[in-house]
Amino acid sequence: MNSNFKKACMKIFFITFGVLCYSIGLKWFVYQANVLPGGFTGLSVLAQKLIYQNTGKLIPVTVFNVACNFIPALISYRVVGKKFTLFSFLIMFSFTFIADYIPAVELSKDFLINAIFGGIICGFGASIWFRCGVSGGGTDFLALSVSSKYHIKPFGYVMAFNISLILLQGFLFGWDFAFYSIIYQYVYTQTINLCYRHYEARTIFIITTKPEEVSSSLIEKSGHSSTQLEGVGSFSKNKKCMLYTVVTQPEVRRVTQIVKLCDPEAFINIMKSNEVQGNFRYLSVEQDYIDINY
Repeated sequence: MNSNFKKACMKIFFITFGVLCYSIGLKWFVYQANVLPGGFTGLSVLAQKLIYQNTGKLIPVTVFNVACNFIPALISYRVVGKKFTLFSFLIMFSFTFIADYIPAVELSKDFLINAIFGGIICGFGASIWFRCGVSGGGTDFLALSVSSKYHIKPFGYVMAFNISLILLQGFLFGWDFAFYSIIYQYVYTQTINLCYRHYEARTIFIITTKPEEVSSSLIEKSGHSSTQLEGVGSFSKNKKCMLYTVVTQPEVRRVTQIVKLCDPEAFINIMKSNEVQGNFRYLSVEQDYIDINY
């Protein structure tokens, strides 16, 4: 079977699984606690509540969500890419549509439990499609457009928007549910930060006797260069070379495989990099790897 076809099937499988997780988290936990979900989905739920309160008409959240996402989708289309935007828009439509029409199940009557577990399940579902190189639309369109250009973690800014939305909810409908919404947003954001580490960098030290072969292969297959330092093994007294390079977290597994293919005896040390400045190639959002090991 063609490897590209297998990758496409795997991507579709994981995206579908993420959409189902997010939809279940919304309908079975978030909506049960009267909590506002994040981003434009939360804005859509708020609009639905206002219209229902004033007219008695219950309009599906999907209608509001598609309308709210139109302009952000255009921005994302120009900045991030066509495939990313189309997939993300489809995901956004899917999870709101599923959440609108799947049966509601009351697993707990405790609003705090629903807020916490809703944040965990929705955050986990969202992180899955992020790791597939797509998003759930809305503020993610805007946040990932900015992060693609400036290479920063966007989710703190998304949380700031969500908290502003929650304050509006508290002003309109009472502060009790607004406080539960803040708990949900915090848990949701932390779950994504834990599971999705696209913009984290890793420093890799490679001790090898085949520096030219390893460094050439790294440039050719990963696009990352390296700095070569001469050294001597303190035990063996043999001359060796240390290659120093920095890659993004999703690329770590791939880079170590490249090194091992060139030199199975290479010693590799991987460290977390808190900040990187200078000429460093970040992995684009659309090139994220479907790898459960990062």
